[in-house]
Amino acid sequence: MNFSGLSKMKKICFLIILGFGILLSKELNSYGNPAPFEQLVNKQSYSLYLKNKDIISTYVHPEDLPDWAQMNPGKDGYEGTSTLLLYEYINSLNPVPQPESVIVAIMDTGFDTDHPELKNKIWRNEKEINGQPGVDDDGNGFVDDFYGWNFLGKAVNLNLEVTRELQRLKKENVPATDEYYKKVKEEYDSKKKETTEIFAFASETMKDYLKAENKLKERNYPVEPVKLKEIISTLSGEYKEAANTILFLKMYYEMERDELAELEKDYSVKMQCLFDTTSVYALIGDNPKVFDEKNYGDNDVKTKGETHSTHVSGIIAADKKGIGQAPFAKIMCLRVVPDEGDERDKDVANGIRYAVDNGANIINMSAGKYFSPNSEYVTDAIRYAEKKGVLFVVAAGNEGTDIELKRNFPPKYYIENGEMKYFSNMIVAGANTWMKSWNSEKDPDNLAGGFDLVASFSNFSAKVVDLFAPGLEINSTVPGGNYKRESGTSMAAPEVTGCAAILKGYFPDADARELKILLTGSVRKYEGLSVKIKDSKSKVLFSSLSKTGGVIDVYEAFLMAKARYKMY
Repeated sequence: MNFSGLSKMKKICFLIILGFGILLSKELNSYGNPAPFEQLVNKQSYSLYLKNKDIISTYVHPEDLPDWAQMNPGKDGYEGTSTLLLYEYINSLNPVPQPESVIVAIMDTGFDTDHPELKNKIWRNEKEINGQPGVDDDGNGFVDDFYGWNFLGKAVNLNLEVTRELQRLKKENVPATDEYYKKVKEEYDSKKKETTEIFAFASETMKDYLKAENKLKERNYPVEPVKLKEIISTLSGEYKEAANTILFLKMYYEMERDELAELEKDYSVKMQCLFDTTSVYALIGDNPKVFDEKNYGDNDVKTKGETHSTHVSGIIAADKKGIGQAPFAKIMCLRVVPDEGDERDKDVANGIRYAVDNGANIINMSAGKYFSPNSEYVTDAIRYAEKKGVLFVVAAGNEGTDIELKRNFPPKYYIENGEMKYFSNMIVAGANTWMKSWNSEKDPDNLAGGFDLVASFSNFSAKVVDLFAPGLEINSTVPGGNYKRESGTSMAAPEVTGCAAILKGYFPDADARELKILLTGSVRKYEGLSVKIKDSKSKVLFSSLSKTGGVIDVYEAFLMAKARYKMY
């Protein structure tokens, strides 16, 4: 739970209340509240909140946290990528080196190609832009692919892969006693339960919020928590109760009204689409029997409403200092991920091949899933990129689990003769916070939930995850010319991709394998540091949570490349 900077004694008081249902006198009486705890909040909603707080808390975004992702711990006090320090160093060189062009393919949702920070960063397929409409001018099998390709066509949302798998197994009359069937059914039931519970929390809490707001508006009282605190002592009866309800919801859920509304809206959509059994081929219009199909979907890569890919793009290439890692990079837009639901293996594989064939140096994929019925086709595409020297950066995932024990996709390794084999062109990124060990001075609002260097949600594995990168409360671009903080390994991956783009720009001869060696061989290590991880009663060594045991440091990677290539 996010206690939002409460003192240790207040936390203890709150836990006592949860156990015995008595008054939270210290906090609530400061608002003049005489009502018992259970009258201020829907008990069922609160129970659902506690159960799913890791997901719900990602909808809460503060305004006073600095843009820390590119900072350096020694100079700035934040466990960032040291990019700001690197650019200071580069600008101190005489002459100041200039980077060469780098093309980064982003395989994600739809893009806001008109965002002021990004509109001049979009890759352009000049042969198609200057060619004839409706003609495949460059002969790559895709017609009018001006800025990339939309492999999903008009489809906005899809269902989960586990939904598709369960339907397939049922259609093939696989018995319910089959081990794989049981695994799929268990995951399906778990995801549906989680989604249903979070939606129930959001909708019930929103009802309580609106009911309290409407009561206060009867007498034109303010409804903003800050203003309510100022007048609470002058209220009485049902108006005081309404004010206390809003203040309680704000204090313990840490959510503004618009954040709660966003949560309810998102999970309403999830309820409608994630478990729907409509054929995805019917939605997209492609041929289910042809995996290497080209030109299905369309050339419209723009956002269908989701902010994800625009946020990822900004982390890689935005001009704004402290946000974009490699402002000189060009973004190739590949829409393979739906706004809600899971990406298909076919689109992921074809997206990789499109990126490689059309000149991308690096591919970023901030998406993943736990079932992949055609993962071998994706593996072949990753190997194709490997042969062509294209780096593939992927997110480790956000379930706070060991992904050696619970494998996720796209595939991060393959099994050959019974042994785990790795792709020399792939970097798997976990997410770190801005502090080695949690402390209230660095995190007064407890945004990290008491977790240390490893973000609470981040997956990990000593055999699968390569390194960690900033992934908590990362500020970047979102549609409409705006900026927003988001959290996830979805943010950590583009931090790595952006760092790789910097190295590729200044050391153009470095291929995918060499970029991986540079970035993984220069990580910042933390000898003897023990950190909290999800669902563990005791802390574990940070060095045991990834192959390198470190956090990315592009400044050190640059110095390593400088010595290796004898440049600058």
